[in-house]
Amino acid sequence: MRISIVTPSYKQPGWLRCALASSADQSCVEYEHLVQDACSGYEVVEICKNFRNVRLEQESDEGMYDAINKGWGRASGDILCWLNCDEQYLPNALGKVVQAFEEHPEADIVFGDVLLVRPNGSLIAYRKSMPLRWPYVLAAHLYVPSCALFFRRRFFDEGLRFDTRWRAAGDAALVVRLLRAGYRAYHVRDYLACFTQTGQNLGATERADNENQALRAEAPPWIRWGRPVWCGARWLEKLFHGCYRQTGGISYSIFVGANDQRQSFSLMRADFKWRNG
Repeated sequence: MRISIVTPSYKQPGWLRCALASSADQSCVEYEHLVQDACSGYEVVEICKNFRNVRLEQESDEGMYDAINKGWGRASGDILCWLNCDEQYLPNALGKVVQAFEEHPEADIVFGDVLLVRPNGSLIAYRKSMPLRWPYVLAAHLYVPSCALFFRRRFFDEGLRFDTRWRAAGDAALVVRLLRAGYRAYHVRDYLACFTQTGQNLGATERADNENQALRAEAPPWIRWGRPVWCGARWLEKLFHGCYRQTGGISYSIFVGANDQRQSFSLMRADFKWRNG
């Protein structure tokens, strides 16, 4: 199986370098990494030259989701995903994803768990997931970070795309559409990626909050009126699936700054932390 990764980019060369490095050292996986850059300049060209299997396209777009749609339109892989500049794959993440798709042919979506880190690479918190249920997403938010979502390309071949009227909530809107259309998801119970809280993340903006509210407003009445019930059910299911506890410590390795090698981190104890998402 071949994986096509799209990274939407605009004037984030340092973070882009780390994202590309995190796919370049994935072993025993056939992949391509497509950078859809909104005309950031020559520095991005130079960065992309340093990594294998990277294809760069510099053109204007109508936002992140439009850029991903364009990148997926150029993709040749059996599996589609996207990795924002402030995200990275953990070692052997793509191999685990391919294995999951091969072992679960019924799955259209594979997703995993994520670590939240600071710009210096230190851990803020972990985010374990649970089965994807579209009423939960509409009642609250998309509780699987996008860097841990992977899709068989058939949905794209069947004409489904990101709705580009969204600039921050398009990932939640797409996942809801897929689940409501009958596409099935499988959870890999492992940390696949990390998300860096840079202080400038799109998901932490007022626009993101406003769009999540607008998306909830489009939910069926039985979800809107029963939102406290759905949110309570989601919390209980997360508790049942062990999302709020980590047995033992956490060890991981990621790219930090301009380093050419992954930096390793190990903690005897890790927290979920209600703050920071």
